[in-house]
Amino acid sequence: MHLPTSPLPARARHAPPQTLFTQVLAHLPEGIWVCDVQSHTLHRNPAAIAIWAGVRDADASRFPGCLGWWVDTGHPIGDDEWGSKRALKAGEAVLDERVEIETTEGVRKVLLTSYIPLKGGGGARPACLVLIKDITSLYRTEQRLRGAETSLRVLSQRLLQVQETERQHIAQELHDDIGQVVAAMRLHLAHMAHMAEVAGDGPMAGIATDVLQMSDQLGARLRQIGLGLRPLELDDFGVMAALRSLVASLGRLPALQVRLQAEGEELRYPPAVETAAFRIAQEALSNAMQHSACTAVEIRVTMAPSSLQLSVTDDGAGFEPERALLVALRDGHIGLAGMQERARLADGSCELRSEIGRGTTVQAVFHTDGVAP
Repeated sequence: MHLPTSPLPARARHAPPQTLFTQVLAHLPEGIWVCDVQSHTLHRNPAAIAIWAGVRDADASRFPGCLGWWVDTGHPIGDDEWGSKRALKAGEAVLDERVEIETTEGVRKVLLTSYIPLKGGGGARPACLVLIKDITSLYRTEQRLRGAETSLRVLSQRLLQVQETERQHIAQELHDDIGQVVAAMRLHLAHMAHMAEVAGDGPMAGIATDVLQMSDQLGARLRQIGLGLRPLELDDFGVMAALRSLVASLGRLPALQVRLQAEGEELRYPPAVETAAFRIAQEALSNAMQHSACTAVEIRVTMAPSSLQLSVTDDGAGFEPERALLVALRDGHIGLAGMQERARLADGSCELRSEIGRGTTVQAVFHTDGVAP
């Protein structure tokens, strides 16, 4: 099958190949530069002239000071470090290097450059084909986005720190203040029930016993709330103690088995890492219990002096992670994205693996120093 083509203008069809090639180069939006081994210009198209704003050739030694810098490091580009000289010396193409230049008019530009050596033939000198694209606007936009991302990450980290501090404060108040009042109330109720029983006042003893049971339920609920806010064990004894407390708070669930497995010597890690690991496990366990219709969940923690690894695996219905993440963000739920963000803020990573009918695994890895408690 032949694809239809637009006929060339009559003048172009009859133009000599060299002239036609020159016309094509003249209309390319990217800069084309051909230079010899001494960096003298053999050919350049209008786009290249516009990019360099009047520079007559690529010989850096003809201009005072430094004409170029490596974008990634900011270091000046030496005379022998330009891609054209390296390509001609090695005989191999140098592709997609980002450099920053200063034109003769003092304008800074960021260029994407490639250098392709051309072998001389018939007495012609070896030359280098230089492909140049002005990506200044794209690079500046990229820098602004990176700056915005850094600011957003700092704000997110600060927000999480404030949130954890507030949770810790409330949990401590519940334990030290309200918890102590409930404990004292329970003692008085127990004494009242005993005295009523000794006095033979059956109705009063029954009431006191009922209220005593209610106080026990209130104490248990306060402990659950405190654990949800921030378990005191996390700060005092580390992530494993907090996870044990989390699993214990579930009690015996007839339709769900939750197992906590630990590998390696129990260690302490930086507070940010322990908090992130616990919150990720807490969120993953909550998601499994609420949405997966699972019958078993395994929490596995691997501790080593240089890393902390955590995985939460359920045998539930599974789902499509990418689609679920988009739906969750659209509906304002940040649980899945929040786990990944927590891991990143603690210099770790969090991966979610799931397939429909094959369960779900959330795995977090933190490369950090751990010490014995």
